[in-house]
Amino acid sequence: MANITALRSLEFLHIQGDDRLYLGADQEWYRELWQRRAGCGPTNCAQLLWYLAQTRPECRGLAEGEHSEKEGFLSLMETVWHYVTPGKMGVNSTAIFTKGALRYGREHGVPLSCRVLDICAKPFQRPTAAKVLEFVGEALACDMPVAFLNLAKGAVANLDSWHWVMLVALDKTDMTATMYDQGKESAINIGLWLRTSALGGGLVALEPET
Repeated sequence: MANITALRSLEFLHIQGDDRLYLGADQEWYRELWQRRAGCGPTNCAQLLWYLAQTRPECRGLAEGEHSEKEGFLSLMETVWHYVTPGKMGVNSTAIFTKGALRYGREHGVPLSCRVLDICAKPFQRPTAAKVLEFVGEALACDMPVAFLNLAKGAVANLDSWHWVMLVALDKTDMTATMYDQGKESAINIGLWLRTSALGGGLVALEPET
């Protein structure tokens, strides 16, 4: 158990839908077709903001109101869309994600800072597996969910390429991370992804500015 790190209040990321409980939000809730196709970035940013608002009193201004049900959370997703706005290639970099998140924080009276680890396309320039696990583990230990940008899934069958997901737990023993994606929970092998992804991606965690 010592090698397992997880968020302390996962229940805040469980969203009641019309007929089921969702484990995290789903970009398919967006009303417009383009939003549903490209909305993984703002959806995950909304989740990170909501979790901060629920777990840190000083961050309540990030998501005022009730967002624990599908329609309420969709309203937050719609707001975040105007900050983390996909272009023709979606939200295909950590820079787009963090720029929007920081502006959202400023304009909602809660200055934020970002922890970022970019994972480039060239394997020999990538951080080591130990560095990636350290980044994810330290963020989760500080009770911060991690947004994971995966531009190419490599040999990880249960990942979608060109896609953001949220990491909520990590087992360093086998390099397995628990992710929430499209309202469901599953496990992915971070080490396998790092070795086999052709394009890389990145990791982002948000925290209140100190």
